[in-house]
Amino acid sequence: MTAIVFNCAYNGLSIIQELGRRGVDVHALDSFRNIGTTSTYATYHSCPNPTMDEEGFIEYLLEIAPEFDDTPVLIPTNDHWAAAVARHRERLEQHYHPCVADAQTVELLLNKDSFGEWGVEQGHPVPRSWEGNNIDEIPDDAFPVAAKPSDATGVPDMMFDSKVALLYNKLFGSENGKELSKAEKNTIEALSEIRLKVLESRSELNQFAAEYSEVLEHFVVQEYVRGMSDQMYTVGVYANEGEIKGLFTGRKVRGYPPDVGDCKVGQAESVPDHLIDTAESICAELNYHGIAEFEFKRDEKTGEYYLIEINPRSWSWIGITPACGVSLPWMAYADLAEIEQIEFTRSSVEDGTVIWAKVFEDVLNSLYFYRRSHQEWATDPISWWKSINTERLVISELARDDLFPTCYALLLVIRRLFISMKENVTDHQ
Repeated sequence: MTAIVFNCAYNGLSIIQELGRRGVDVHALDSFRNIGTTSTYATYHSCPNPTMDEEGFIEYLLEIAPEFDDTPVLIPTNDHWAAAVARHRERLEQHYHPCVADAQTVELLLNKDSFGEWGVEQGHPVPRSWEGNNIDEIPDDAFPVAAKPSDATGVPDMMFDSKVALLYNKLFGSENGKELSKAEKNTIEALSEIRLKVLESRSELNQFAAEYSEVLEHFVVQEYVRGMSDQMYTVGVYANEGEIKGLFTGRKVRGYPPDVGDCKVGQAESVPDHLIDTAESICAELNYHGIAEFEFKRDEKTGEYYLIEINPRSWSWIGITPACGVSLPWMAYADLAEIEQIEFTRSSVEDGTVIWAKVFEDVLNSLYFYRRSHQEWATDPISWWKSINTERLVISELARDDLFPTCYALLLVIRRLFISMKENVTDHQ
């Protein structure tokens, strides 16, 4: 039994550990030593980064295929890598079982412009959106709005250590050594730094448009759903050709940054039935194949839920699903490898009884970093521990049977704290 997991950040680590503990021979592919590649349960392979060298990455997969006695399952965990596999799915299917949707579906879900238009046409609860070049069409009743990069694969993998090279290759081609133009530099800087910019009024929108006039085409502007990251709800699925076989529901408890940041603490939690209906409907409409995360946000002012995006691959805290009785990594592997008959399973634990946490990062955020930007999210050590102490706590970077990722995570946190303290000293000089 063989699985190949790639880009191996925390969600990759969770998948590697879950499959490895079940006896699967897991191979971790990445362009550098990401945290998942250090797992005892994986064999690390250095490979080309598909955003820099997509054809090289695909050729690498085809080159190593004869080394395996069975047909491995390919599990991408990152937008860039999922898109690359989807585009070459037919070639790869001769040697592998790709756990990814078709290229047209992946492209639709990753492009904010296309997805927004499609969602409105299909009657799904998505915020209204406008292309960056069409901001004059935004009506007054749409404010506040939020600007963000329109193509998820145009935003660099934040763990990749050459963001400039990655973005240049994505946007302007792969000519090495070419001096960047002013417009190219502005595009790279904007897409690297702006994850989401909330604009409360038309004047703020116009100011944003003026400041980023040369790169507006790379942005989408959509209605802003009010609330912090704790208003984000997840419906996670594994589906095979449009049929959902595994379903998890949960809520992001804390993210960093608090407004739009990645999940640092998430918990199992039920969601309104119509959110699940939406996920089921979209999977059927798109004949969806693979793991996906449907991210909804509850507007704190109106109480309405909006579908913000669909990630066509695993998400950062998929490691919570085995503790909830619906191991999406195993269900996907077993179904695609045809080693087990998978029947529909849904998480059924009580709200808040299972919590997933990046404890090293979350404790540092709660005790230190939140005080610098969102004081109301800061806390003391005892209150922090009480906030995650529950019946079942899944700690992403701590496992007694897999200690190397713990050391890796600890070094990253120490490095982050050191850089922050150094910046503080510089700012006060």
